[in-house]
Amino acid sequence: MAELADIFRDHQEEYFRQNNAPTEVVRAVFDVIKCCTPEMGRSILCTCKDCGHTEIRYQSCGNRNCPKCGHNKVVEWIAKRMTELLPVDYFMITFTLPHEFNVVFKHNAAKAVKIFFKAASEALLEIGLSHLHGTIGFMMIYQSWRRDGGSHPHIHALVPCGALSEDKQTWNFPQDRNFIFNEIPLMRLFRGKFNAAIRELPEADKIGKTTFFKDYVVHIKFVADGVPAFKYLAAYTQRGFLGNDRIVAYDGQNVTFRYQEGESRRMRKRTLPAVEFMQLYLQHVLPKGVQRIRYGGIWGAPARKRLAAAKEILSVMPEYAEVIAILAKQSFVAPSPYQCPKCHAIMERQLCPLEKKDSS
Repeated sequence: MAELADIFRDHQEEYFRQNNAPTEVVRAVFDVIKCCTPEMGRSILCTCKDCGHTEIRYQSCGNRNCPKCGHNKVVEWIAKRMTELLPVDYFMITFTLPHEFNVVFKHNAAKAVKIFFKAASEALLEIGLSHLHGTIGFMMIYQSWRRDGGSHPHIHALVPCGALSEDKQTWNFPQDRNFIFNEIPLMRLFRGKFNAAIRELPEADKIGKTTFFKDYVVHIKFVADGVPAFKYLAAYTQRGFLGNDRIVAYDGQNVTFRYQEGESRRMRKRTLPAVEFMQLYLQHVLPKGVQRIRYGGIWGAPARKRLAAAKEILSVMPEYAEVIAILAKQSFVAPSPYQCPKCHAIMERQLCPLEKKDSS
């Protein structure tokens, strides 16, 4: 089965001739090509004591845009987040921008993503204070693609049900625990903050004035205890828009990949010339220093005492005793990358010595 590395290896020269690629894109291309190959340098001799199988493994590149990398990081990320998970229900809030803003994110992604995060964060904090009379918590992940790979900047925010009072003595629930707050006032708050900041970028001059008055899409969904939502969001912390398993066919010139249609949930296929496919994939490589994940409110780094206070308050509520017990049993252990492919035992590893180059 063809992999992303095969496509990049075959068409990298043509891609670079046609595109003025920034440094982070160049690095992503070459990291994907050499990942888990001898080009990575040092190799590891893996030996299975149970069945005697031996093989040479090579290092992974660690690039967040590589489909072979990141699984262990994702599992570690989930495990860490589980220690911060509050025993309440959660809401997934999605902020989506009109497609006219795609041009801004294409030409000035670093500043545009920062503005996007800041506007969503401030809007959530303000509506939490006005509607729940306290500080809410949220974890946000930026995603730049549609299911078919097209440009679609949006942010998913996971928000616990309720807010910590200013005196840190009570946890304020909404009146209806299946409804945290209305989408319309949140959308207007977010739109105002985003518009005010994005207009400062020169690329915004290319956007028609009517776009700034559209109803931006802010969708709020109840997602129960939050564990499935954490797993869903975790997948976007360390990957590009598709994995090798979604590449259906590659004949050396054209690439066919599958994706799930959003509304119907039906599986679709899309076929593109290889270079166009590379352009589609690599447009989602973020500039250096731009993070996909942000935390705010009681989940923000400066608010650890607030998070501890919220945990203490909620832990004594009888209705959440069962939820706390379930969360405590959650286990996220990464499968070993050194599992024997024949008998599935864990293989012993030994670093192979560096091969001396022939000086003749």
